[in-house]
Amino acid sequence: MAERALIIGIDGMPRTLLTALAAEGVLPRVGGLLAEGYCAELRAPVPEISSTSWATFLTGTNPGRHGVFGFTDLMPDAGYRMHFPNLAHLRQPPLWALTAAAGWRTVCLNVPGTYPAPAADCVVVSGFVAPRMEQAVTPARLLPVLRGFGYELDVEVGDVAKDPEGFLGRAARALRARTDAMEHLLTHEPWDLGVAVITETDRVHHFLWRAVADPADPLHGAVRDFYRLVDSCVGRLVDLCRDDDELFFVSDHGFGPVDRQFYVNSWLREAGYLAPLSAAPTLAAGLDARTQAFALDPARIYLHREKRFAGGGLTDSEAEALAEEIGAELSALRSDGERVGAEVDGPLLISRVYRSDELYDGPLVDQSADLLALPAPGVQLRGGWEGTALLRSDTLTGTHTREDAVFYRRGAQAPPEAAGVSPEPFDMVDVAPTVLASIGIRPLGLDGRAVLGTGEVGPE
Repeated sequence: MAERALIIGIDGMPRTLLTALAAEGVLPRVGGLLAEGYCAELRAPVPEISSTSWATFLTGTNPGRHGVFGFTDLMPDAGYRMHFPNLAHLRQPPLWALTAAAGWRTVCLNVPGTYPAPAADCVVVSGFVAPRMEQAVTPARLLPVLRGFGYELDVEVGDVAKDPEGFLGRAARALRARTDAMEHLLTHEPWDLGVAVITETDRVHHFLWRAVADPADPLHGAVRDFYRLVDSCVGRLVDLCRDDDELFFVSDHGFGPVDRQFYVNSWLREAGYLAPLSAAPTLAAGLDARTQAFALDPARIYLHREKRFAGGGLTDSEAEALAEEIGAELSALRSDGERVGAEVDGPLLISRVYRSDELYDGPLVDQSADLLALPAPGVQLRGGWEGTALLRSDTLTGTHTREDAVFYRRGAQAPPEAAGVSPEPFDMVDVAPTVLASIGIRPLGLDGRAVLGTGEVGPE
């Protein structure tokens, strides 16, 4: 059993892309490590966004227990007002608390959703969204250290459409400074569990996925150089490990191309489920019984129940019937790039619509949306309130996928092949119990299980 474990997070990195770049020699350090262990496919929670996924990573529990359902959420017991969930809204203990209960110390760097940094015996540098550096660092004595490295809480995006090279340069600058700071902290601060997340990959994938995927794109070479920098930075972090340390890679979701954005609230208005903008110009202003359903980003649909919302008019039985109706209609929608409808000659917009109790379990399930839609390949679902167009253009050329995330452990063995059938992906709730089990910690009450050969490690 190892005494320490290091998790390197590569935000938004698909397993297929990581292994392909390694095989092509673009990621030589990563490639060497992949040969020393097993890189499994990981499945993100729904919705497949960073805030929900990293909260699940931190706690080993599903959103029905940790309480982070999206980048924005409705405030509990506060009608239609929204907030940005942060660490203060997390309802299950995160990794640094789980290790502290065993008498061990965590250094947790740049995990999204960890703002404001906690007052605890650990090191935390908050990841996105982190408005103020002064509240993003525990202990506060590390603030001048980070500033000395030119540390940036997030990449300065700028106008990517006009200056993609400048954006790529800023991403590289932020990654270099982040790695310098991480290297310093993991060298000079004691830790039993280290967590270091690279987020610049996610930013590049969102804005420059076309350049990632298309060798003919003018920026393809520059993006591959960026990956070489990622490989070097990963290598620097790996070099901080002792020979007997556990080493893991994880990403919060996969990634893929997007060529259309579908606005769910615009469709709900057009279908008569949501009052027109003239009657409901903002969600915060409230809704009346003319609205039967509305959505929050990316495609979380709330049924306007009288028991839940002040202006709601649906009984539970009416809401149940409406859930079936809306789910069936969404699942049938197709688009040819200009029109949307069940009879349109084009690919589907939605791959699946879930009920909340199909995905979540726990005391907070009633705070989630009633329906959650997953996009079809090439589609990005949006819950924006303003505007009426169903399909809109965007500067983003890449979007998250639930499948194809990364979960790697050095020293793990690939599962035996079973008649050519690919193994089922692990779930994000499995990450925390796996990493903790590798260093002998087995907290009770997590939703996931210890995998990648760690199930037999440590006391039961």
